[in-house]
Amino acid sequence: MFFRKLKIIFNHLDFKIQKTDFFAFIAIILCTMYIKIFNITEIPENSFLENISLIPLAIGVFLCFRTKKYKVFFNIIAFIFILMILRELSYGRVIFCQIPNQPNEFYQWSHYKYGFLANIIIGAYIFGIFLYGILNKVFLDIIKILNKVSTPFWSFLCSFICIFIQIYSEKSHNTCLEETIELGLYLLMISICITYIKKLNT
Repeated sequence: MFFRKLKIIFNHLDFKIQKTDFFAFIAIILCTMYIKIFNITEIPENSFLENISLIPLAIGVFLCFRTKKYKVFFNIIAFIFILMILRELSYGRVIFCQIPNQPNEFYQWSHYKYGFLANIIIGAYIFGIFLYGILNKVFLDIIKILNKVSTPFWSFLCSFICIFIQIYSEKSHNTCLEETIELGLYLLMISICITYIKKLNT
């Protein structure tokens, strides 16, 4: 019984490396070379290397909203990408809360009288995504997608590896490694989206 279930899971995995995964690997290599060549030891908040991460996230939003099939599921993914973009911008702090004469330093929302509202708005947005999914029965979309499309094994595996490396780099305060791997992770996420969109439209 166990081996039969294991075989079903194994057969549902796609062990081919997706061509779009290579964008993540190339980006990691290029960022690493850039950091080494220019002897960068720290990537500050709202810097060029950090803001590059916004590009794949914005592409993800565009691709998901543009998808015609399984709209509820892909709309939720787009909403999550938007949340990640907001997170990269520190939910607006890098736009509105810059400390004078310190281009990479920003006041916390708690510095402002009504700054606490930022957390409430973020929480309401996350709850809205959850409620949208429940009311529109997103779980039905998920079941159909899982039955129709084989899971890209290497894309997910590399994504999980990037997550663990990112957690390690964040704890060790290695911003160069953190931002480089984060960019790779976002590109892998876009690769996964492209894989599912392409297969669902064939």
